[in-house]
Amino acid sequence: MDQVQLRSLRDVIAVLIEQRSIVTAAGATFAAHLLDLAIMQLRLNVNDISAEELSGLSDYVGAEFNRDKPSH
Repeated sequence: MDQVQLRSLRDVIAVLIEQRSIVTAAGATFAAHLLDLAIMQLRLNVNDISAEELSGLSDYVGAEFNRDKPSH
């Protein structure tokens, strides 16, 4: 991805973050969640993070969370 495309994606991310604030303030939590997903996907693209890398991170964080969770 060239610098122009990266800058453009970063601009889109900034706009989506603003839009997320607006819909959150309006109480549209589902719309805010959808915007969060779009923002995350664009950030993955900008930072060249693959689905496999994200899955690995998610598995690691989940395992750490479960390890640190107090047992009842």
